Amino acid sequence: MNKNYKIDYIKNEKRGKKMFINLSEEEKENKFQELVTFAEKIKNSSLRNACISILKDYKGKLFVRGAGHDGIENIKYNRTHQCFEGGLIDHILNVTKNAYNIGSIYDKSVDMDLILFGAILHDIGKTKIFDEWNEKSDIKSNLNYSYLLVDHIYIGENIVEEYLNKENISEKLKYQALHIIATHMDTMDKHMAESYIVSYADSIDADVENIISYPRNDMNPILKSYMYESVNDYK
Repeated sequence: MNKNYKIDYIKNEKRGKKMFINLSEEEKENKFQELVTFAEKIKNSSLRNACISILKDYKGKLFVRGAGHDGIENIKYNRTHQCFEGGLIDHILNVTKNAYNIGSIYDKSVDMDLILFGAILHDIGKTKIFDEWNEKSDIKSNLNYSYLLVDHIYIGENIVEEYLNKENISEKLKYQALHIIATHMDTMDKHMAESYIVSYADSIDADVENIISYPRNDMNPILKSYMYESVNDYK
């Protein structure tokens, strides 16, 4: 273990902050039901049916995967987010809430159906690129071989398109929905306001969770002190 990592880890542990806490089955179920409630807000029946069907078919996989990966997150502070069992369902719900709130600001200027659909399903591909959470292993949230080749965006698009093809949906609407998933990681140019909203909602949650998951947050190498202090910090 790198000596500096060990020192920082010990200091942070003394501050009483545990970085990642697995969700209970009840917590995961509550978050899942809240996601379904958001999906039920989708007015277009084809998008709504596909979204709810995917959620129900992938429920088990959503429950046992993290949203981020690190492997030995308790030792080295590689940036990651929601690296715990149930982290994926937690992240997806946060992104959906963010996107819904942002979309509501613009009211009739954006398509809330597309925003909700894209937010709920933007990371569905992670159910296949991450192995199941393994509490007993140093590599708790591991990336499997498929990630090295195609990543979660490609896999997610294929999952969603398979379900949309079963619905009575126009080609234009289908590819608008897929475009949101395809662009949420800036892998290609965005051509829709809804794509920007979902992408930024995703970044907001990942970046904020990235910070609050770690003990406030790292040592400032120049000041030799913590970079952030708060009245709510652990003592």
